[in-house]
Amino acid sequence: MIRLVKTTRGCHMLERTPRYDVMLDGKLFDQLYYNMRGYVGTLPLPDGSRLDIGERSITDYKKEAAKLNRESKNENQS
Repeated sequence: MIRLVKTTRGCHMLERTPRYDVMLDGKLFDQLYYNMRGYVGTLPLPDGSRLDIGERSITDYKKEAAKLNRESKNENQS
């Protein structure tokens, strides 16, 4: 299961936007950070690779994480 957890870990002194840890089954997978126009980072795919959706809002990352969680749940039920 993918979760996005707001954190200040790794933030620079004057950084105003929070970062988000990408947690996969309770373990740190990656970190999303704000870059010029949106957040940047990767999300885990079921096959072990990484999904990079580019500079997007945190809402877009949350939607994509929810979609990946649903897909993973459906694969496990089959």
